[in-house]
Amino acid sequence: MDSRTARPEGDRPVRTAGPGQAAVAAHVRQNRPPARPDRAERGPGRTAAAHVLRRVRRVDADPAPTWEDVRWMRERWDGPFMLKGISRIDDARRAVDAGATAISVSNHGGNNLDGTPATIRLLPGIAAAVGDQVEVLLDGGVRRGGDVVKALALGARAVMIGRAYLWGLAANGQAGVENVLDIMRNGIDSALLGLGRASVHDLGPGDVVIPPGFTREIGA
Repeated sequence: MDSRTARPEGDRPVRTAGPGQAAVAAHVRQNRPPARPDRAERGPGRTAAAHVLRRVRRVDADPAPTWEDVRWMRERWDGPFMLKGISRIDDARRAVDAGATAISVSNHGGNNLDGTPATIRLLPGIAAAVGDQVEVLLDGGVRRGGDVVKALALGARAVMIGRAYLWGLAANGQAGVENVLDIMRNGIDSALLGLGRASVHDLGPGDVVIPPGFTREIGA
């Protein structure tokens, strides 16, 4: 090895900027606009925006939302307000107190905690606790019409089908999504026919065989 290129082991070669790179860097330094204070923090009338900015900054350090955040959002939105991700009875009650008009019994597909009980097992207890105060929806594991019927029978007002429609979308665009919905609808009709029910409004817990120990009531 030529002694002129030798360097201590582990050191990286130092790269120097060429004339063109140096000129670009100088231009950026000379023409960079001066730093401005955040718009949300300048002058009166910016309190709401400043509040949002502070909360966004706080997420960097602590990503967990709080019930205070939920109440704050509710105060600024007077329309329908659904809170997704409820798996505990006490959290369902907190959602009602915070002003939610609907909740979704959901474990986010197990993405946050893969050992969380299936939502169909959590639904009956939550529906019994707050179903007369807010609309209760179910999300997770709905893949066919029979799953919809089970959820409605156990207290859900409606279900969200999650990734099922995405499969149809990926396969055939809008026509694929419509096909998925047709399959779900036909499955619902078949299940109702087998149960001897004329409508989903006639469903109840007695239409589902629930094994002993199947349901889970967390935070009761």
